Amino acid sequence: MTYSVVNEILNGRRPITTRTALMFEAALDIPAYILVRLQEKYDMQTARSDRKFSVRLRSIERFASVARA
Repeated sequence: MTYSVVNEILNGRRPITTRTALMFEAALDIPAYILVRLQEKYDMQTARSDRKFSVRLRSIERFASVARA
């Protein structure tokens, strides 16, 4: 893994994939699942803070609640 790739990961410009998590685990003895979960939490937070996507989610929720009724 190049320095630039590590730098991009550390600066939030590149996601931690399963493979990169496994490489960090091998090099640093940090469990890969922890790194993958951190990435997942970041992705969820980013998606929830996207206003356009939030509008779409609310529309889906309204449609689903009508369909269930």
